[in-house]
Amino acid sequence: MENKVSLYNSFDTKIGETYPRRAQQLVRQQRAMWTDDTQTAVRFAPGMENMDIHDHDSADYDYAEESIAPNQLCFAPWQHDHYYYPCVISNVHPHIVEVAFLDGYSGQVLPEHIVGLQEAFETMAFECKYGWLGFYRGVISSQQPIVFHYDDGHVEYTELRKLRASRRF
Repeated sequence: MENKVSLYNSFDTKIGETYPRRAQQLVRQQRAMWTDDTQTAVRFAPGMENMDIHDHDSADYDYAEESIAPNQLCFAPWQHDHYYYPCVISNVHPHIVEVAFLDGYSGQVLPEHIVGLQEAFETMAFECKYGWLGFYRGVISSQQPIVFHYDDGHVEYTELRKLRASRRF
């Protein structure tokens, strides 16, 4: 049996419980934040606790599964840093998508967090891994081959597996 996560309103009053998967989603949506590192409780941001906390737990919720298929190349968020990394869809379930990231790791994400390659290239901000030094911002000027222009003026041909993306705000 899966342990539940406690839900607190912005005044630190316990208002219920939910599954860890849903609590993680609330945190990613910036509707709530973890109360500590044990991830056993979340506190809603002011005014967010009245939104339906079970809006994606319903068994009859319809994800547009026809747009998500196994072996599809896409971007998905990595749970530890919330950046989107290139991956291949391994398996599609009613409420979760299994992905294999191009760097060798695997994970599970909600279907609504999958971003197709073309949509990512058009709507997301990119960083590219430069050697062992880390990720640096820039823009992609060509997708085939991938040409990355770093903000410092350096330009290089790169591989999809060396990119990460974030939503533009």
